[in-house]
Amino acid sequence: MSVGNRTLRAGVFLFFLTFLSATVRAAEPVLPGDLEQTIVQAYRSGNKQVVIPPGTYRLAPTPQGPHLWLDNLSDFEIDATGARLIFTDRTRAGIEFYHCRNVRFRGATVAYAVPPFTQGVVEVISPDGKYYDIRIDDGYPAELDDPRYFPRKAIGYLFDPKTRWWKPGAFDLYGRRTERLGPRRFRVYWSKPLPPDVQPVAAGDLIAFRGSGPHNILVLDSQNVELAGVTIYNSPDFAVLESGGEGGNHYTFNVERGPAPEGASATPLLSSTADAFHSVNVRGGPVLEDCHFESMGDDGIAIHGTFSYVMEASGDRLILSKSTFRPGDPIRLFDTRDRPAGEAIVLTAAPLPRYESSQKSRRNTLAGNTNGPYFAVTVRPALPAGFDYLATNPAAEGSGYVVRNNTIRNHRARGMLLKAEDGLVEGNLIDGSTMGGIVLTPEFWWNEAGYSRHVIVRDNTIRHVAYAPKQLGGLVLGALDPAPVEGCGNEDIRIERNHLVDINGVNLLITSACGVFIRQNQFSDSQRGAATAAGEAWGEDPRALVVVTQSRDVDFEDNVVSDLGPFNKLFLKVLRPAAVRGMAAGLRLQP
Repeated sequence: MSVGNRTLRAGVFLFFLTFLSATVRAAEPVLPGDLEQTIVQAYRSGNKQVVIPPGTYRLAPTPQGPHLWLDNLSDFEIDATGARLIFTDRTRAGIEFYHCRNVRFRGATVAYAVPPFTQGVVEVISPDGKYYDIRIDDGYPAELDDPRYFPRKAIGYLFDPKTRWWKPGAFDLYGRRTERLGPRRFRVYWSKPLPPDVQPVAAGDLIAFRGSGPHNILVLDSQNVELAGVTIYNSPDFAVLESGGEGGNHYTFNVERGPAPEGASATPLLSSTADAFHSVNVRGGPVLEDCHFESMGDDGIAIHGTFSYVMEASGDRLILSKSTFRPGDPIRLFDTRDRPAGEAIVLTAAPLPRYESSQKSRRNTLAGNTNGPYFAVTVRPALPAGFDYLATNPAAEGSGYVVRNNTIRNHRARGMLLKAEDGLVEGNLIDGSTMGGIVLTPEFWWNEAGYSRHVIVRDNTIRHVAYAPKQLGGLVLGALDPAPVEGCGNEDIRIERNHLVDINGVNLLITSACGVFIRQNQFSDSQRGAATAAGEAWGEDPRALVVVTQSRDVDFEDNVVSDLGPFNKLFLKVLRPAAVRGMAAGLRLQP
């Protein structure tokens, strides 16, 4: 679709082309016109830069596209410093970079005119906890029962009315049906009863609901794209998604609660309804530096590939579903119990458009994972395999990522959820994640790969995380399905000089790993409140500071512990099978 055929409305504006750059000059702070066309015309005129002056730009999407669609740009900068881009349709994506290379977008603030979520106050809790009555705040969407804007089954979160942050100990809320009681009042029936004796809910609590809009900024099949100094408010779904392509993209951006919308007195509870940053099937890992993320409805940073399912195997030939493989890529196999089952190099990869399979996966995973499109790959050496094995491609998982000097605070889920190789996680602050602070693990049921190898996690502060019910730990290196997986899926991991503070329950969990070096970390001011570990069924003890199981060659050296609370019962719990060195001297009380 031609970029020039997409119209983005706002009012009167002028632009001038200079010899060295294209500059859009505004006479008024609110500017109409075709912003997308201006950018594209500057690029096609041979300029290396377009400057969008400060001002507010209200952008409307075309019938089938995002608000701003930029494709096949290369060696180009869009300087939007001081510009505020307002997206007028919350059912459409904001900005899409498609097949771009060496493109820099900097300085803009982006937001939706109407928040793509809603929020309000819990007024009534039924005695059996089967429903809550909600009053929606003025200025926020009141279409909670409209499937154009919200899921048919509501998804909500409780917030403390004093702090306006996630309520400790509260479960996520999954609706069964929604009944309208008035213009701004709803009764939401939950999928299971949630009375006050099950979770800490009370009349007067704040509540927010996810909308069903698309992602905000997308970087698709691109290489060396940079977002610099961008601020994102009230985002639907992922604030930034990168998917496919050669990658090597760079990001410095903020995801924050924005100002109160028109007609509202209450400020937003959410910044985005899902992840701040999400990377999937990218060949060169992203670099995220000096970002600030808060108040998301899901993870801060997620980096992963996807599993391919083995449909058939014969000698050196495998038939896979949903392949990302190219000739020369590594391939790793995992058996039906998710244990490492061999690795090789892909020689050929070709689609099989006429292949049909009637086999049904025995895995407890997302529906459709064994559906096509199907591919045949040949590998060297030949690998024994069978139906329901999994294959991963470390060359298309975001491997080589760098996550440095970022702040992630006060949000639902994991601060970081990392599933790739050759990574560096350094100098970050993770504060107030309801689940784990830094988590390195594949998720087989969610079809997100893979195991981690050659990763350094150092000089990070992880504070007050994992306070939602039944969490595994503050810093997690593992693989569970649902118990810890056997074998050395995770390898060569260094966890150094991190400070874990104010975490009830397990601070550090290690499973399914070999070659883990844990050195000069500090554990302080933790286990002051009761916690229930997610892994109690297989032996995880929330009273232990560190738990290790299904692992070999785990070395502790010069780690110190101080100011633990009354719920701590032991520093280190080792569940067999596991081989740990430095158990006594390597984890000691600070003098």
